[in-house]
Amino acid sequence: MTRIYAVTGTDTSAKLSSFDTGGALLDAGYTSMATLRVGNSTVLYAFDSATKKTDVYELTNSAPFIKKVVSGSDALDLFAWDSIKSFTLGNRPYLLTYEKKGGTMGFYEVGSDYSLSAPYTFVNRRDWPTKNFSEVTPFVSLGLVYVLGYDVDSGTVAIYSLNVVATGPAGAPPLLMLNVWYHHWAKGWQDFAFFTLGQSNFFFKINKMKLNVNIDHIQDNPAMGTVEIGSWLQAQLPNAMDVTLDAIVPWKNGEILLTTYDDKTHKVNLYRIHPDCEGWTTLDTADGEASAQICSYTIGSNSYILFYA
Repeated sequence: MTRIYAVTGTDTSAKLSSFDTGGALLDAGYTSMATLRVGNSTVLYAFDSATKKTDVYELTNSAPFIKKVVSGSDALDLFAWDSIKSFTLGNRPYLLTYEKKGGTMGFYEVGSDYSLSAPYTFVNRRDWPTKNFSEVTPFVSLGLVYVLGYDVDSGTVAIYSLNVVATGPAGAPPLLMLNVWYHHWAKGWQDFAFFTLGQSNFFFKINKMKLNVNIDHIQDNPAMGTVEIGSWLQAQLPNAMDVTLDAIVPWKNGEILLTTYDDKTHKVNLYRIHPDCEGWTTLDTADGEASAQICSYTIGSNSYILFYA
């Protein structure tokens, strides 16, 4: 199943409308995916952990809407990666992959032809271990790239800086990861959604072990960690226990839109997060279908949300 919603409206109001792809679908079997801009194209990398194969699709707002441009690539076959994320470094697009069992992160530079470099890999086995993270997300603070990792079962959380160095292994980007912050949160946080207000980083998250919905701030110097801004916000999200997917939707003039998927009702909800990060306003609700993954992206000035199962 592939279903796309277009987000339309004004700066402070938006609506969901089902986007007709003319029957174009993603193939079955993908376990993780990420969207990013490569040149002038919006591209989706889709990975199957069982086969360790990667397909690449171009996403457009006119026919053919979803077009496979790379099929069955072995470029990510180093591990059966558990997640794929995207980010930009030095004006170049990158993929960040993560393998939970061994704690390895892989950093791949994306070529203009959608090919991938050899990876720079990073794993910490002692002191600040990278194993068993349930959330691994890159973010940018004051122009520098960092990665936050969190373990839902232990509460371990860490932030790592990603640095460009003079030289690197043949074929791989010249990078170096360093741990800059290590802490313990409560166990049970999930459904993270990262966003930026001004040049500062925040994230939405839900704790289903002891129900709590938060919005936290990552300090501008990430070595100083994170602080809660809005806490115990679950009264504003009555279906919090049934949310299984969420994403930040790029929107006009820096407004922060959050979409959630309710696995019990299959409803898709769209919210505008308030600038004080202490709540949100419901903008729209739409009927969805059973979904296991979500991606948001832009094409030109238009925003889209892709659901996949």
